[in-house]
Amino acid sequence: MKLLPTDYFECPKEVYYTACEFFQISPSLDVCATAMNTKCQNYFSSDALSKEWDQDFYMNNPYSQTKAWVKYAYMQHVKHNVNGLALLQSHTGTSYWHDFIFDKSQILFWKGRIRFELDGQKQKDPPKFDSAFICWRKK
Repeated sequence: MKLLPTDYFECPKEVYYTACEFFQISPSLDVCATAMNTKCQNYFSSDALSKEWDQDFYMNNPYSQTKAWVKYAYMQHVKHNVNGLALLQSHTGTSYWHDFIFDKSQILFWKGRIRFELDGQKQKDPPKFDSAFICWRKK
């Protein structure tokens, strides 16, 4: 799949840290990052869907490919019994919300629209969608 320009938007660090504090977790693996925008000590770039996520992870996936990423994240959480934190569009009517999120995670619906960043610069306009953080808890 080809990535869209909006797939490169980054979560501001203060938003990420607020979510980590809310869920009381500290992910050590950012599965959708670059050296410049990673939020964790370790990170994967575009090849993350071919790797094992065997440590607590954070995911701000390419939104044009959300269904595949959410399914893989949930399966890795189950397989490795790790905590997973994901920043997603709050599209609660989609099949992936019903298959992999509802009744399987904790949810923090973000108040207001997140002003994403690109190359470290906050975007002028917020997106046209609401966001939510999902936390899959290890057992």
